[in-house]
Amino acid sequence: MTLFLRLVSIVPMISKSSLRATLKPLWIVTFNLMAALAGAAEAGKDWGVERESYLDPKTKVRIWEMTKGPAVSDNFYYHFSNFTADNRYLIFVSDRTGSRQLFRAEVETGRIVQLTDDYEINAHTACPDHLSPGRLYCLRGPEVVAVDIHDFAVRKVGEIPKPHVGGFLQPSLSGDGKWIALGKQRDEANWEIGRMNAETGEYRTVLTQGFRIGHVQHSPTDPVIFYVWETGGYAPQRSWLVNTDGSGNRPFYAKTSSKDWLTSQKEWVTHEAWVKDTGEMTMVNDKLGVMLVNKEGGARLILKGNYWHAAARPDGKFIVLDDQQGRLWIAETATGNTRLLATGLRAKIPVHAHPSFDRQGHYVQFHTGRAHETVALIDLRELPALSGAPPP
Repeated sequence: MTLFLRLVSIVPMISKSSLRATLKPLWIVTFNLMAALAGAAEAGKDWGVERESYLDPKTKVRIWEMTKGPAVSDNFYYHFSNFTADNRYLIFVSDRTGSRQLFRAEVETGRIVQLTDDYEINAHTACPDHLSPGRLYCLRGPEVVAVDIHDFAVRKVGEIPKPHVGGFLQPSLSGDGKWIALGKQRDEANWEIGRMNAETGEYRTVLTQGFRIGHVQHSPTDPVIFYVWETGGYAPQRSWLVNTDGSGNRPFYAKTSSKDWLTSQKEWVTHEAWVKDTGEMTMVNDKLGVMLVNKEGGARLILKGNYWHAAARPDGKFIVLDDQQGRLWIAETATGNTRLLATGLRAKIPVHAHPSFDRQGHYVQFHTGRAHETVALIDLRELPALSGAPPP
């Protein structure tokens, strides 16, 4: 407030002709500064324990909803785990402060602590560091920042260089934790993938394309980056791989004799995600089911059915899936044996579950709109016995 009074005190010195033009920028600067200072005080706030559990009426599986309404809580995109590297915390996004900020929920206790309070941070771009349990990366405009989840410090790693007109994509960390894969829209017609050094902020262009790029994912095991031609539907060639040095850009199709994989106009595969330990990918084939695709593009159908999103346990032996009917499933990749975990996830709010595993394969986490929009956990070690179902 003192700063604002000092700024107001200079108004009499300004001519009437320039008063309006000068006062408005001063007010904006002052308001933004005050908001930033107030917000910084909120990082580290303890929100207590809100989690509640219920038994799914059909499966009898216990489900823990980690937050209460009416605030909206959401997970990140499912192509990596939303857990910290030590498996202690689930990281999520909530709008309980009036803007979308990052929070951690301790898995053992359910205690929620606020990590950020910066209106410029794009919380949904957060990527937990799979090697450092106290760090995650996210975007603040074109800036890449590292957030310490223990002392709540925010460090600028680097800035995505111009030219750009926005279109910044969720960061994706390399398997060795040294490089962050990024995406941007260069201009009206061109997009770019780049890599930033996680320590120095050095930025290197990987490639540019004359179409909208999406779902940029750094391989967890190899020096390659996956990306898609994003159309909002299907593309003539959706899946691509490029080496991290920019060489070897190529289509990433599954080599299969099935005519259902492709049609003459469309590629019927979507929602791809790396398998952390193996370097394979899960892919949802809208006409068949879920496929496991190896590094060379060879695929096998591991599960038939109409599923929406699929993510593998780190070792690739199990996958968790959701469908548009609001159900959650787990399946064994070796046998295709499938078990229903939860129902009614879209009963009140039509969310995307975007399910994934924790770092050790003990938990499934997902987004649910059963009663209100929140994040939820299932402890697979506590599943009730069911004959013929995959073990936890």
